[in-house]
Amino acid sequence: MGKSTSFLSSIFYLIRSSHSRSTVIITIACLIACVIIFTMAGQANSMALQAFCSLCIFDLLFIGTALLSAWVFENNNTRVHQRNQNSLDNSTLLFIPTQTISTFSYGTARFEVLAVFTSTMLSILGAFFILKESIEKYLENETIHTEYLLFASILTFIVHMFVIYFVRNQAFDHVIAASASSWLQEHVSDIFQNICHYIPGLSRLLLPRINPLALLCWCGLTILFSDSFLLRMGYGNFVDTLASLLMAFMTFGTMVPMAIYSGKILLQTTPAPMIGQLDKCLHEASRLDGVLEFRHEHFWALSFGTLVGSVHVRCRRDADEQLVLAHVWSKLANVAQILTIHIFKDDWLRPQSHTYTQNQTTNPVISNNPSTYNNFVVIT
Repeated sequence: MGKSTSFLSSIFYLIRSSHSRSTVIITIACLIACVIIFTMAGQANSMALQAFCSLCIFDLLFIGTALLSAWVFENNNTRVHQRNQNSLDNSTLLFIPTQTISTFSYGTARFEVLAVFTSTMLSILGAFFILKESIEKYLENETIHTEYLLFASILTFIVHMFVIYFVRNQAFDHVIAASASSWLQEHVSDIFQNICHYIPGLSRLLLPRINPLALLCWCGLTILFSDSFLLRMGYGNFVDTLASLLMAFMTFGTMVPMAIYSGKILLQTTPAPMIGQLDKCLHEASRLDGVLEFRHEHFWALSFGTLVGSVHVRCRRDADEQLVLAHVWSKLANVAQILTIHIFKDDWLRPQSHTYTQNQTTNPVISNNPSTYNNFVVIT
């Protein structure tokens, strides 16, 4: 009952919020447009048009990811607000028995990653379905009606471009900026570089690379216009089949880099662009006074823009554990947003273990007085 109430309250929040309300309205309009578009695609009996209209299904997944991002953002803000209200004083936060530490959970941090991965994988599966259906349609050699091709293509183009550029989606914006370029982007970028060599003023618009979702829509519209023209010229069903195959391959090539990027985050791998910066920070931290060596370094991406790190630090017997914690944290906090540091002394008589977990909302200042380490959690 509590979970259903929480879910309903989240839905009510999305409806009440001005930003989410506009997204909900766009969702309803997109659903109506999808019904109209797929009705015309069914009457046209064109697989190329159906392949292009499948972008409307991706638009619905795109909007769903945007609403999920808004819900996760509000949920995180609510949790931080409740944590600040129920926070203990500094002396209580400093030393906590190990038995009182519950299993740590990252909550809803990975929901956006899973939503992006699901959306891209469904689009890839849809591309394979288009491949299969295109071959079957070509073998059946059914008649294609060209009356609805242009109108349905233009309507799909308008809906897709409106959703991509007018629906705020932080998850997809991050993935598009951080993932590798698709083969379609690379080829188009080479063409645009040659164009900008002669017309430098277009470099701000066409370079370094165009949004892959918008590029897919532009290329699909061009293919549908060519398909409609050739069908009217009487070239037969082979042209429509070829156009649908091109749309399927372009969809596959566009979605694969985004699926790989989000899939690697789900597998808790270290982002490749962060490896050099991590090595530099770890090297600087290893040269701090009292630090002997690092062990079991593990850094991985929790969600988009959030890096989690865990490291074991062996320090000298005469070193101050609190001071070593603060200094090591100051070197690694700029890289890892959630950081766990295990400190153990170089003592063969009795092993000692201290653990520090960084709160994402804190920015502690190094001090010789342990009481000034706000929101440090040290387990002994």
